[in-house]
Amino acid sequence: MQLEKKVGNELIKTINRKDGVDAALDLTEAFLDTQISDELLGNIPLLGLIVKLKNFGCSISDYYFIKKLQKFVFHLGEVSTVERDEFFRKLSEDSEHQARVNDNLLLLLNTSDDIEKPSLIGTVFSAYVRGSVNYEHFMQFSSAVNSLNCYQLKLLKEQSERQVARSVGHALASHGLVIVSVPTLAGSSTPNYYLNDEGALFLHCLFGSVVEWE
Repeated sequence: MQLEKKVGNELIKTINRKDGVDAALDLTEAFLDTQISDELLGNIPLLGLIVKLKNFGCSISDYYFIKKLQKFVFHLGEVSTVERDEFFRKLSEDSEHQARVNDNLLLLLNTSDDIEKPSLIGTVFSAYVRGSVNYEHFMQFSSAVNSLNCYQLKLLKEQSERQVARSVGHALASHGLVIVSVPTLAGSSTPNYYLNDEGALFLHCLFGSVVEWE
């Protein structure tokens, strides 16, 4: 899509600015408002780019990509300025890693198949910014979010025990978030799925859930 190709590092540049989070909450409105002033938004990297693209006629898919960005950025407003400044200061010291973070963010948002998933990815990214999870966890958890459907996410939000439903456990297994146990009783070969430490952290990161360990 045209928009993703041109965004580049503008996403990281925008959310790194003190005014970037608040401004990005108006992404959709900025995209749709034909009377918007380029001068007003030009100093916000991502917004200025979107306005320019809008003037050339962007597609419906671009509109939904902007909606995803809006959902994602919202949760960064919950991170303190001190934590954000420290995170982006460290990130700017490694240009290669910064580019990797930016590119993977765009890929994760673009492949989200539900308009609410970017919000969950934003929650995970905020935990990464705070230092509650590392980069590997951010990628692992965000990829898991994208692979789950709405019903599975609903079940996980209500999860309070280690054992999870098989329909959810199978999906989590591919992301290394559960332990697979096959009963040894005669005639039984259906696996059971139990959250491991990372699976418990995944739920706590997304929903604040505390899993009871037996």
